[in-house]
Amino acid sequence: RSEGHIEDHINEVTDKAFVVMRTFTAATIAIQSMHSSKPGAMQVSTAPEPRDILWENVYVSKGAMRTRSILGEFLVILIIVFYVVPVILLSFLVSESALVSSSARLAQLDKASALFSSAIAMVQPLCVVAIQQMLPPLFMSISKLEGLVAFSDVQMRAFSRYFLFQVLNVFLVTTIAGSIFDTIATIVEHPESAFEMLGNSLPRMSSFFITFVTIK
Repeated sequence: RSEGHIEDHINEVTDKAFVVMRTFTAATIAIQSMHSSKPGAMQVSTAPEPRDILWENVYVSKGAMRTRSILGEFLVILIIVFYVVPVILLSFLVSESALVSSSARLAQLDKASALFSSAIAMVQPLCVVAIQQMLPPLFMSISKLEGLVAFSDVQMRAFSRYFLFQVLNVFLVTTIAGSIFDTIATIVEHPESAFEMLGNSLPRMSSFFITFVTIK
């Protein structure tokens, strides 16, 4: 497989090289030594194992990787900002309180059956999890296009971005849409009561987060 990728780029020049050492001592010394009189001109690190290498990215230059990384970060920021909209809409449209208030029949069933009440509470977390499933493959594709050489590095970068997305768009946005908005007017009128109001309102979202983690 690797030989096929190398043959595809037989006339191209790359700024990367794989050096095989015969002994562990030689490899250790090579990693710890200064290889250029200009610091940063040459970066030396332990190579990933052959199965982990994205051979098509070996020929992406350092400058191209820098440009792609900037574009990738910009695209990820746009995605995170864009996903605020559906998450907030879900918080308003399919939250337990919204569903119960939208139908007298649902409100009646919610009061009559604890099981039905639990089922209604699962609708919002299920919808949030559903739209999240599109993000990991998307973040993986962006990381690959940035020119990372190792597939494990692609996974770690995608994982970091997915974690950031969850913190901003799921936990913070859902909490704000589900509880803080209900108390903004009171806080504006009586700023000294902010901590007491938030302390009373934030626990209302506990059922959502417990269900969300359970579904995940």
